[in-house]
Amino acid sequence: MISLDTTSLIKVIIVLGLAIAVWLLLAYRERVGPLLQRHERTTIYLTFVVLRLVPFVCVYLVLNQEPRNDVEFFYRKATAALQGKLVYRDFMSYHGPLFSYLISWPLLLWRNGKVIVLLMALVELVIAIATLRRYRDASNTPVVWFVLYYLLPLPFVALVLCGQEDEWMWGFCLLTLAVPPGRRFSFWCGVVWGIGMLTIKFMLIVFLIPLFFIVPNRWQYVAGLLVVGLPSMLVLYALVGMDFLMPIQHSSLPMTPNLVSVLRPMLGTYLEQIPLTYLNWAGLLATIGGASLVGHRYRLIGYRPLLPLLYVFTFGLFMICLPSSPGFYLYAHALPLVFVVLSSGRGRQAWPAFIVLNVLAVVQTILSIVYNKQDLYNGWSQINGLSEWADYGMQCVQVMIFVYLLWIVLDQMRTVAGQEQLTEMPSSVPTS
Repeated sequence: MISLDTTSLIKVIIVLGLAIAVWLLLAYRERVGPLLQRHERTTIYLTFVVLRLVPFVCVYLVLNQEPRNDVEFFYRKATAALQGKLVYRDFMSYHGPLFSYLISWPLLLWRNGKVIVLLMALVELVIAIATLRRYRDASNTPVVWFVLYYLLPLPFVALVLCGQEDEWMWGFCLLTLAVPPGRRFSFWCGVVWGIGMLTIKFMLIVFLIPLFFIVPNRWQYVAGLLVVGLPSMLVLYALVGMDFLMPIQHSSLPMTPNLVSVLRPMLGTYLEQIPLTYLNWAGLLATIGGASLVGHRYRLIGYRPLLPLLYVFTFGLFMICLPSSPGFYLYAHALPLVFVVLSSGRGRQAWPAFIVLNVLAVVQTILSIVYNKQDLYNGWSQINGLSEWADYGMQCVQVMIFVYLLWIVLDQMRTVAGQEQLTEMPSSVPTS
């Protein structure tokens, strides 16, 4: 096995190389874009092979590295699921009840945690292609944004080295956007999101509540959620009792960067006296409340155009407000950020900051976990070395960039709302 320090160094070199590649493609996209667009299908699959499949082969087959981070946990519970064991009762899981069983199928072909990384890469490809097809009209050379996404440092590390699944939540957004408009649109959206809750993470609830304010028919939406949710909870309760609430316990560890982590050197004396659970609930309420207010404010834009913007805003706010939110959650909304927020208007001006954010999200995590042992700086006196100051400084920069991206998203909402008013938007709330 390659040592941890060597792995960290390789990660940093890869991240910096990818950041330079992103910058070059952005700088020359007017020249390169038309060429890539003429060979769109080849570009898509070649990008996947070069930036996902080849690294997978190099890391896990040639170097024979074992998956780390969440993949080890995924493999244990996928193995238990394949053996017919019952989630929450027979094995731990912080995901929806279906997740462990879904990721267990590839183990029938290859009984190794490496196959889960490959599964995540294939699912990411499907979601990325669906995003490209959904938003291809927003650009003359939409495949450029596809390549840029695959070049981004954080998605590369999150997928290839960590096997993350957070982009699945955006996949369910795309499924609801595919629901045909009609009288039952809101109901079927609720059904899709109900299935999403059973599949992914409890944290999805922070987005489902703001959605209540932007769907055309709110009570149909709630009915769709209940049609899926109530029978599922009854079945789970009958099988595992109150253990089905296990996913809620996932927020029991403090993470970085977020508003609480950057305020600790100044307010650590007070924050130490407040249980992390209370801080998390305060962060959840702030996220849900803020996103709900924004959704209600711009609800007349319509579900389809507002959904990606509200999704990015909600999880950006989540990352700032929740003390248990890690920087890797940026992966959850990287696709709509690239294809919707950063592909037009003032969003294109945010690319330099977004590239920096991608680099820091990886490098700061290495500093925090490998070198600083995830220490919390509850006073200035605890920041007493170069690595601690670098860690804390990177946290501050990341939070500032999160705030900047939220401002960009709000500006786009205001722009879209203004365009709707100029076109004499009908009085009823549109679905598209």
